[in-house]
Formats: sequence, structure tokens, C-alpha cells
Amino acid sequence: MATDNQTGWHLDKKVPISIILALLTQGVMGLWFIADIKKDVEVLKAQLLVQRDRDDRQDRTAGEAMTLVRQQLERVEAKLDRLIEKGNK
Repeated sequence: MATDNQTGWHLDKKVPISIILALLTQGVMGLWFIADIKKDVEVLKAQLLVQRDRDDRQDRTAGEAMTLVRQQLERVEAKLDRLIEKGNK
């Protein structure tokens, strides 16, 4: 049979309470750190959604501006063609 020294983990009276408190404090701080990281990730996810929406709006606006510029250039080209034709007659 196993003796008392071989039965596995045990807490000896020689372990100072300060070590126990330090380990508990480190454990709590570790959990707090992980929770803080999780909160930061959630904030970044929310900001990502806002940024995507902003990017989509900017892309649409830029596309509309390019379409408007193309239309204006086509009109200018048509007017120039008419002026050239009038000048050649």
C-alpha cells in the first residue's frame, strides 16, 4: 500500500500564506487580463463593422463621382465634335 508521502498532491503546513495569496492574485489577474483582451476584441469587431459601412459608402460615392465625370466628358466631347464639324463647313 501507499504511504502518506505517496498519495499525491497535498498542502503542507510549511507553505506560507503569502505564497498562496500571491498565486491566487496572479490567477485573478490572469483572468482579468484575458477578460480585458476579450473586451478589446469585441470593441474592434464593432469598429470593423462601422469601418466596413464607411468604406462601402465611400466606394459608392467614388463610383457615382466617376460616372458623373464620364458623363460630363462625353458631353464635352460631343460639343467639341459639333464645333469641329461647324468649323470644317
